Amino acid sequence: MNNKKEELDPKKLEVLDKIANFVVEKELAPMAIVFLESIRPLHYLGSQAIIFFEPFINILIDQQKIALFREAMEDKRYLEYLINKIEKDNDND
Repeated sequence: MNNKKEELDPKKLEVLDKIANFVVEKELAPMAIVFLESIRPLHYLGSQAIIFFEPFINILIDQQKIALFREAMEDKRYLEYLINKIEKDNDND
């Protein structure tokens, strides 16, 4: 049995990095962290809600990036990564 954690997908991390950078740049880090922490138990349902809104979001954002974000939000490791990235980037500013 292999105890090594699976590697996180670099494409998904790239999308999450862009989101984190946007949040920090717009000085929304505290609100984003509170929001992400509050939805942590419901992260999977949130990812399913993205499926519902995807046709509308496609007008503004590339469909592939939306799919990568949705898939990332299905896995709690990516949610944890996003929260940590926002906190780290916000502390550096």
